[in-house]
Parts: sequence; C-alpha cells; structure tokens
Amino acid sequence: VSNGQPERPYSSSIQVHNGQEWGTWENREMCPDGTYAIGFNLKVERSIGNGDDTALNGIALHCGKPSSGPLSYAIVQSHVGSWGTWTQTLDCKGGVLQGFQLRVERSQGRGDDTAANNI
Repeated sequence: VSNGQPERPYSSSIQVHNGQEWGTWENREMCPDGTYAIGFNLKVERSIGNGDDTALNGIALHCGKPSSGPLSYAIVQSHVGSWGTWTQTLDCKGGVLQGFQLRVERSQGRGDDTAANNI
C-alpha cells in the first residue's frame, strides 16, 4: 500500500548515486492514479551555526495532470522531519517531473555532516 492506495506498477524509478551513507529513505509514495508529479517543495532547516544542522527534512510532491498547468490535485510525502520550514512550490517547466539533482554535502570529518541539502 502506498499513500493509502494499493500498489500500482511503475515503469521507472528516479534514483541518485551521489548520496552519502547517512540517513534512511522512508516509504515510497506515489501520486494518485492518472496524475503525475508536476511540482514539489522541500522542508529545509537553515544553518544554525554551532548546533547540529539537519538541512533537508522533507519532500512534498504536487500531483496533477500536465494539461492542467500548475494546479495540483494531491500532495504526497513520506516521513517529514521535525526541523525546518517549507519552501515555496516549484513547478516543473516540462509539465511533469522527469529527473532531479540532489545536492549532498560530503563528509566534514569532525565537522557537522548534513548529507542531503537540496534538490
């Protein structure tokens, strides 16, 4: 079950290969049948200086039909962390989400590691 709905087949999975080993991905969430990811927003904690920074804490996909423009029908998200604030929604220029780049902070050695920072 995904997003409260029975699993449905999908033709591909978008993955990144520049990630660090820290953290875990939560359950897969999918847009409702007949809709696609047409935009997204992120929950990000900005740097707090000497404290423990967490950076990217949530991703929300806005689902809709490409022909309807940026009007979303549903928002799906997996586990969302406690810290940070939501960014404004970014709409996909090509109509639907086809790929992404994940910005990942490399190991800081003895410094504060945040891992995933932005998309």
